[in-house]
Formats: sequence, C-alpha cells, structure tokens
Amino acid sequence: MRKNFVWCVVLSAVLTACDRKKAVSEVDYADDSVIDSLFDSPDSLIFSSGSSDEELPKRADELFDDFIFEFARLKKVQLERVEFPLLSIVRGDTAWLTEKQWKYESLFMNQDYYTVFYNDEEQMELEKRTDLNRVDVEQIHLEKRLVKTCRFQRLKGEWRLTQESIRDFTAAEPLDKFMDFYRRFVSDAAFQQRSVSNPLRYVTTDPDDDFNTIEGTLDHDQWDAFKPQLPDGVITNIRYGQTYDNPDGMILVKAGISNGLMDILDFRKKDGEWKLVSYEN
Repeated sequence: MRKNFVWCVVLSAVLTACDRKKAVSEVDYADDSVIDSLFDSPDSLIFSSGSSDEELPKRADELFDDFIFEFARLKKVQLERVEFPLLSIVRGDTAWLTEKQWKYESLFMNQDYYTVFYNDEEQMELEKRTDLNRVDVEQIHLEKRLVKTCRFQRLKGEWRLTQESIRDFTAAEPLDKFMDFYRRFVSDAAFQQRSVSNPLRYVTTDPDDDFNTIEGTLDHDQWDAFKPQLPDGVITNIRYGQTYDNPDGMILVKAGISNGLMDILDFRKKDGEWKLVSYEN
C-alpha cells in the first residue's frame, strides 16, 4: 500500500467569462455565480487565517504534497503564494485577478478523501518526485462536464499558483471520455454491475501483517458488500505530469485525508467497453 499524503487544496472561485481586451478594473465579477457555484464549498473550520509569525516550512517546497497542505490551511501562506494579478481563463476568455478579487475555497477539505487518476501503475510514483516544476490540481464536475484547473509552478524554488481556468469536457481528452463512463458507473447500479469483471481481482491488507497483502477474487454477488464509497459529484485529479496516452486504461486512486486508507480501482477497456478489473484497499 502506498503512503498517504495529506491533501487540502484551497483554490480561488472568482472566475468570469469576460472580453479578452478588458482590463481588470472593467471586469464585472458579480455575475460569475453560475459557474462559480458549481465548485464552491462551505467554509471549513480546518481553514486558518494563521498568525503573523506563521511561515511556510522550507521543506514544503521540496515535495508538492507538503506544500499544498500548508497552502490550503493558512490564508497568510496562500496569499503569499498566489501570483497576482492571477491569470484566469474561462472557456477561452481571459482576465487578470487582483488580490482584492481573490476569495477562498475549501474544495475537498470538507471530505475525508481526495482522488488522483493515472494511466498505469508506474505513473503512481510521480507524486514522490522532488524535481517537479508544474502540477495541475483539477476539480471535475461530472454532471456539468466541466473541469476547473489550478496550475502551480515552482518559481525560484517556491511553489506558486500561477493560473486558473475552467473548460468543458473535450472529445480530444482521454480522461474526459473516461469520465463520461465513470459518471454513469457511479450513478447507475445496473450499469455498474455490468461494468465489473466477474470474477474481480481483489487485493487487501493481510490482517495478520500490515506489510503484506492478500490477493483473491470477488464475484458479482460480493461486489456490493466490499466496494468502497465511490467518489461522485465534483471530484479531484492531481496532475503531477502523468499523461493519458493509453485510451484503454485508467487507475483511480482514492486516498484518505486523515485516516490513512486508500482504494485503488483499475479500469480497462475490453472489446470497446470499460470494465473494473481490479480493486485494492
């Protein structure tokens, strides 16, 4: 089982489709509630304004996982690590946000997990790399088929939020195509049953040895009893640099924020249809 990292991301929600030629002062941010509300989250008690002497630990800029937790947790740190004016792109239209136009989001701080999508098992090692210079944090709205992206770049040794955007699903993006399948997989019980391999490969921790695993199979009658809570609604994806060049495979990792639990669901396309072929917890 892979080590769980604490994830809390607080990203901006002030986005608007505005004329490309407008200056910041001319943009009306009061009319962005339609798209904005799709991704808004209530305030979290975990979120802290931070004391004046509270600083970001130097080690946080080595591993992105460590940085993003502090960025989310402390407003003081967050404001220090946003590149203002911040480039905002909504369906191709651009604007530049000032610090006064910035507001906070808790994202999945009010959940007990985050999710990441990989194309294969080798890509799952990317999150451990300390030489990354760009990471995209995505919120994917399954029903509205929208993706909100916050781009973080390491500038002069420091992780900073440099851009945010909202786009519609595209036919050219393999992950978007998979998401259309996944949306039905989590909302249609009969379709879900048909989309689970029978038997299903199942891997779990050895109850007698936490460092070992036990591998077996589940049949359709057992899936409902063993399956995890499947993420739905607005879900996250952290792009450490993984690509989705293989249109016939997708791995969903659901990692607990505070409980250390992890679920890994491996989907493969067989004869033109997606199937869940392996489940590990």
